[in-house]
Amino acid sequence: MTEVFDGAVDVLSMALGLGCVWLGWRAVLRPRRPPEPIQGPVWVVRAWGLGYVLLGICLTIQSVTLMAGGEPGRPADVIRWVAGPLLVGSILAAFLSRRWERRRDRAMNEGRQA
Repeated sequence: MTEVFDGAVDVLSMALGLGCVWLGWRAVLRPRRPPEPIQGPVWVVRAWGLGYVLLGICLTIQSVTLMAGGEPGRPADVIRWVAGPLLVGSILAAFLSRRWERRRDRAMNEGRQA
């Protein structure tokens, strides 16, 4: 029973990895029309997309390796040391960008009303 559950989790992880690649690739190719989760400057959207592409590729490789009976090695390291910081940094940059934009818009609106 455990083997069936492990196999199902590996297949789900592989599908999730391919979905991450697809979502990230859309953001890299069309940074002016990014997916809903990320909004901000073009470089932020592209960094987020690249992080998602790397995350998806590594998840897929790791899932296939586990399904074949191997041990996760380098894919897990790439997720931890490359894709993770790219994603976290780009999300933080997008948040700060939106906050600065709202603050600037508010200041411009207050200046017009005065």
